[in-house]
Amino acid sequence: MLGQPKAREASDAGAAVAKAMPAPRLLVIDDDALHRLIICRAAARAGYVPAQAASCEEAVELAQATAFDCITLDLSLGAHAGVEMLRRLQTIGCKAPIIIVSGSDSATCRAALRIARTLKLDVVEWLAKPVDLATLRYSLERIRHRRLLVRGLATVVAR
Repeated sequence: MLGQPKAREASDAGAAVAKAMPAPRLLVIDDDALHRLIICRAAARAGYVPAQAASCEEAVELAQATAFDCITLDLSLGAHAGVEMLRRLQTIGCKAPIIIVSGSDSATCRAALRIARTLKLDVVEWLAKPVDLATLRYSLERIRHRRLLVRGLATVVAR
């Protein structure tokens, strides 16, 4: 068929990109050590290299030093609300997709989503605590595939 060689070429290029790309990096921002550990383990199973931050300050420092492919954010961060963290991420030019993982009530989470959209942050989802690990892994895999697709298409177009 006429379309098959190009489809195969695009598929081959996508596979080459996936092999050449380093594992995606995830920043887990949560002040609860157990939740950070649980999310990091789920992320590792989804193919991510996780990094942890227990506070806004620690998260900003890590986000400025490393380009993360995804971020999970708890909205209850001790002295600082997660909304403050959203503002800080916007200030440093964060482009990574964000998954809010929070035990906050739904009104608080919806308000945070509105603020994130206003700040032009890429909040892809809100997951309630305790987090369903299968749903979290699915979300992370979807973000990873989106990353591969974007990079794969860029490689095909560059040819």
